[in-house]
Amino acid sequence: MGLFVEAGELEIIAEGVRSLRIEGAFCCGIGCLFLLYGLYRALGRPGMSVMLTVISLGTRVALAYALSGLLPFGVKGIWWSVPINWALADLTDMLSV
Repeated sequence: MGLFVEAGELEIIAEGVRSLRIEGAFCCGIGCLFLLYGLYRALGRPGMSVMLTVISLGTRVALAYALSGLLPFGVKGIWWSVPINWALADLTDMLSV
Protein backbone atom coordinates (compact mmCIF):
# COMPACT_ATOMS: atom_id res chain seq x y z
CA MET A 1 0.00 0.00 0.00
CA GLY A 2 2.94 2.27 0.63
CA LEU A 3 3.60 2.47 -3.12
CA PHE A 4 0.30 4.23 -3.72
CA VAL A 5 -0.32 6.49 -0.72
CA GLU A 6 1.69 8.43 1.83
CA ALA A 7 2.59 6.59 5.05
CA GLY A 8 0.35 8.92 7.07
CA GLU A 9 -2.80 7.90 5.18
CA LEU A 10 -3.65 5.30 7.80
CA GLU A 11 -7.35 5.03 6.98
CA ILE A 12 -6.65 4.37 3.30
CA ILE A 13 -3.94 1.83 4.14
CA ALA A 14 -6.27 0.05 6.58
CA GLU A 15 -8.99 -0.19 3.91
CA GLY A 16 -6.50 -1.49 1.35
CA VAL A 17 -5.28 -4.13 3.78
CA ARG A 18 -8.89 -5.15 4.48
CA SER A 19 -9.60 -5.57 0.77
CA LEU A 20 -6.44 -7.61 0.25
CA ARG A 21 -7.26 -9.89 3.18
CA ILE A 22 -10.80 -10.56 2.01
CA GLU A 23 -9.94 -11.12 -1.65
CA GLY A 24 -6.66 -12.89 -0.89
CA ALA A 25 -8.42 -15.48 1.25
CA PHE A 26 -10.44 -16.54 -1.79
CA CYS A 27 -7.84 -16.47 -4.57
CA CYS A 28 -8.44 -20.15 -5.25
CA GLY A 29 -11.83 -19.05 -6.66
CA ILE A 30 -10.27 -16.88 -9.36
CA GLY A 31 -7.68 -19.59 -9.98
CA CYS A 32 -10.44 -22.10 -10.71
CA LEU A 33 -12.18 -19.57 -12.90
CA PHE A 34 -9.04 -18.97 -14.98
CA LEU A 35 -8.59 -22.73 -15.37
CA LEU A 36 -12.17 -22.98 -16.60
CA TYR A 37 -11.62 -20.13 -19.07
CA GLY A 38 -8.69 -22.02 -20.55
CA LEU A 39 -10.50 -25.35 -20.51
CA TYR A 40 -13.47 -24.05 -22.46
CA ARG A 41 -11.26 -22.31 -24.99
CA ALA A 42 -9.28 -25.53 -25.47
CA LEU A 43 -12.51 -27.50 -25.91
CA GLY A 44 -13.63 -25.11 -28.62
CA ARG A 45 -16.41 -23.63 -26.48
CA PRO A 46 -15.39 -19.97 -26.17
CA GLY A 47 -19.02 -18.96 -25.60
CA MET A 48 -18.96 -20.60 -22.17
CA SER A 49 -15.76 -18.74 -21.34
CA VAL A 50 -17.45 -15.48 -22.30
CA MET A 51 -20.52 -16.35 -20.24
CA LEU A 52 -18.37 -16.99 -17.16
CA THR A 53 -16.63 -13.66 -17.70
CA VAL A 54 -19.93 -11.82 -17.98
CA ILE A 55 -21.22 -13.47 -14.81
CA SER A 56 -18.01 -12.77 -12.94
CA LEU A 57 -17.65 -9.14 -13.98
CA GLY A 58 -21.24 -8.16 -14.63
CA THR A 59 -22.71 -9.23 -11.34
CA ARG A 60 -19.74 -7.88 -9.40
CA VAL A 61 -20.81 -4.31 -10.07
CA ALA A 62 -24.40 -4.96 -9.01
CA LEU A 63 -23.33 -6.86 -5.91
CA ALA A 64 -20.78 -4.22 -4.92
CA TYR A 65 -23.45 -1.56 -5.24
CA ALA A 66 -26.01 -3.58 -3.29
CA LEU A 67 -23.70 -4.80 -0.53
CA SER A 68 -22.02 -1.45 0.02
CA GLY A 69 -25.43 0.09 0.63
CA LEU A 70 -26.30 -2.39 3.36
CA LEU A 71 -25.60 -1.01 6.82
CA PRO A 72 -23.44 -3.77 8.29
CA PHE A 73 -21.24 -4.05 5.19
CA GLY A 74 -20.54 -0.56 3.93
CA VAL A 75 -17.27 -0.42 1.99
CA LYS A 76 -16.51 -4.02 2.99
CA GLY A 77 -19.42 -5.02 0.75
CA ILE A 78 -17.38 -3.94 -2.26
CA TRP A 79 -14.52 -6.22 -1.24
CA TRP A 80 -16.88 -9.14 -0.55
CA SER A 81 -18.50 -8.78 -3.97
CA VAL A 82 -15.30 -10.01 -5.61
CA PRO A 83 -15.06 -13.51 -4.06
CA ILE A 84 -18.86 -13.87 -4.21
CA ASN A 85 -18.68 -13.33 -7.98
CA TRP A 86 -15.87 -15.81 -8.36
CA ALA A 87 -18.02 -18.35 -6.52
CA LEU A 88 -21.07 -17.54 -8.67
CA ALA A 89 -19.11 -18.06 -11.88
CA ASP A 90 -17.59 -21.31 -10.57
CA LEU A 91 -21.04 -22.50 -9.48
CA THR A 92 -22.49 -21.64 -12.88
CA ASP A 93 -19.85 -23.83 -14.49
CA MET A 94 -20.57 -26.73 -12.17
CA LEU A 95 -24.28 -26.54 -12.89
CA SER A 96 -23.75 -26.33 -16.65
CA VAL A 97 -21.84 -29.58 -16.96
